[in-house]
Amino acid sequence: MISNQDYLIQKYSEAREKVQEANTDTGLNYWRGVMDTYHNLLSTAFEGWAAPDSVGYYVFIEQMTYDEALNQVTGTLVDC
Repeated sequence: MISNQDYLIQKYSEAREKVQEANTDTGLNYWRGVMDTYHNLLSTAFEGWAAPDSVGYYVFIEQMTYDEALNQVTGTLVDC
């Protein structure tokens, strides 16, 4: 079951991928704003969401995709 925290981490990860794919300043600024919004929601609602060895840590600090981070934490392969 995915929690609200996991959902927001996943959406943050997706927004970061969009930042990397953005090919205009407008698109880049939009997706950075989306990332900031998810980061602020996570930081205010979920204390410790990016604690070491958590999915949030690997997504936010190590800049992995959500699936890569989940795989790192669980030690299992996750379908991408």
